[in-house]
Amino acid sequence: MDNIPAFPDFTPLDLAHKEEVEGALSKMDRQISEMTFSNLLLFGEAHKYRVSKRDRLILITGQGYDGEGYALPPWGEGDVEDAALLLSEHLRENNKADTPPRLFPVTADMVERYFSNDRWSAVADRDQADYVYLREELATLPGKRFHKKRNRLAKFLRESVSEYDFAELKDEHLAGCVQIANGWCEVRCSIERPSTYLETAAAVKALENRDALGLKGGVILIEGKVAAYTLGEELNEETFLLHFEKTRLGEEGLAQLINRDFALNCLDGYTYINREQDLGDPGLRQAKESYRPHHLAEKFIVRRS
Repeated sequence: MDNIPAFPDFTPLDLAHKEEVEGALSKMDRQISEMTFSNLLLFGEAHKYRVSKRDRLILITGQGYDGEGYALPPWGEGDVEDAALLLSEHLRENNKADTPPRLFPVTADMVERYFSNDRWSAVADRDQADYVYLREELATLPGKRFHKKRNRLAKFLRESVSEYDFAELKDEHLAGCVQIANGWCEVRCSIERPSTYLETAAAVKALENRDALGLKGGVILIEGKVAAYTLGEELNEETFLLHFEKTRLGEEGLAQLINRDFALNCLDGYTYINREQDLGDPGLRQAKESYRPHHLAEKFIVRRS
C-alpha cells in the first residue's frame, strides 16, 4: 500500500509508513542506529521528520536540535547520488540557514560508494558515532578490563538487594517502565538540555508502541516491582540495537545488572550490541567507553562541495 507521496511532496512520518520504510531499509547494509523505522518514528516529532519517495528510494528530511534542516541519505534501491542531489537542492530552496545543505547520518560505506567524488565533502561526526560492543563481553564481563564493573555489580547484589528477578519485558511491566522513564526525567531533564525531554517522550512512546514496532526488552524486578528496564530491536543479523536503558535513580549497580542480564538471557545468537551515541556528553561518553566498545560505527555529515 502506497502511503508515501512522490518527491517533491513530503508528509510527516507516522506508523502508516512502516512497511514502505522498512522495505527500503531492508535493501541497505544497516550499521547505525538511525537505520530502523522505530528510531525514525520515536524521534520523528523531535526532528520533524517528513518522508517522500522517488522510485524505490525513501527520502526523509528533518531538523536538528540546532534548528537547521537536513536530509537523511536516500535509502533503498536506485540512483542514490542523483536522489541526494535532488534532496540537497530541495534543502537549499527551503532552508533559511546560510550553511550548505547537509545529508546526515551517512555511513562510511555509503560515503565510499556514493559520495567520494569531488561533488561532495564528508566529515565524520564523533559525537554521533554509535558504540558497538561484543555481546559476549557484556554478558560475562571477563578479565581485568571489566574488574570494576564486576566489583560494582557484586557490591550492589551483596549490599542493596537480597534477591531479584530478571524477566523479558511484557505488558504487565509497562506501567512500571513508564514510571521509571518519567522519574528519570523529573531529576535529569532540564531546559538547558531540551533533548532530555524529547528522549523521555520517545522512551514512553516506545513502550506504548512496543508490539507495533516489534521491540524486545527486559526488566529487573526487585520485590516484584520494576527497578530497571531495557528496550531495543534487531539492527542486522549480527547486531542487536538498544534504544533505551533506564533504572531507578540513586541505586548504583542497577545499570550494570540490567545491562549484563539482558545480554546474557535474551541476546544469544547476536555477535554485537549497538548502544547508540553519546551526543558529545562527557559523562555519557565516559560511561560508554568504560564498557570497552569493540568499535565505533561512524556517521558522516555530507555536503555538496
